[in-house]
Amino acid sequence: MRHSLHIEGYGFHLRPVELTDAAFIAQMRTADPSRVRYLHPVPPGVETQRAWLAAYFDREGDYYWVIERRATRQPEGLIGIYDVNRVAGSAEWGRWILSPGSLGAVESALLVYRAAFTRIKLDSLYCLTVVDNKQVLSFHDSCGLQRMEVLKGKYALAGGVYDAVKHQCSKSGYSALVQRLEPRAKMIAQRLCRPP
Repeated sequence: MRHSLHIEGYGFHLRPVELTDAAFIAQMRTADPSRVRYLHPVPPGVETQRAWLAAYFDREGDYYWVIERRATRQPEGLIGIYDVNRVAGSAEWGRWILSPGSLGAVESALLVYRAAFTRIKLDSLYCLTVVDNKQVLSFHDSCGLQRMEVLKGKYALAGGVYDAVKHQCSKSGYSALVQRLEPRAKMIAQRLCRPP
C-alpha cells in the first residue's frame, strides 16, 4: 500500500518503496538464487516488478520498505509488514533480504518492530521462517521471540515443500526485544561511521 512511514534508526532507516525501486527489487529477488531460495519466487524482469508494485500500492494492510544506510542513502535491502488484521491487531513481517555484506540485519529487524508497535499500533507481529533456514531461525531466537508453532508443509518453493516456524512478538514483549537489539544496532552504527 502506498504509505509515508519513514522509520529512522542509528545506522539504517526504512523508507517506503516507490515505483522507481523496481529494478533494485528485481535484482535483489532474482540475481542470486542461493540467497532467495527460502523466499517466494518472483518472475524476473523490471516490468514484472513494476506491475507487482502497482498492485501493491492499491493493497491495504501491506507496508513495504527499502532498507537504506543512513549516511549514504544507499539501498541495502528490503523488508515488509503485510496481512495486517486490524481486528486481531496482528500482522506478519517478511520479504526480508539484504545485500551481500550488509550490516543491516539487526537494525532493520529492530526498525520493523518499531514500525509495527509504535506507528502501525499492532498488538502482535509474527514471522514465518522455513525450517531449513537455520541462520534466520537462530537470529529470531536470539531476539527473544517466542516460537509459537511449526506449520507443516507451509511453503512450496523451488527446492520442494517446507515446514515453517512461526515466531511472534507481542506488544508486551517489545521492550525486551528493544533491550536485546538496540545495543547491537548502536554498536554496528558506530562501526559504520569509522573511516576505512
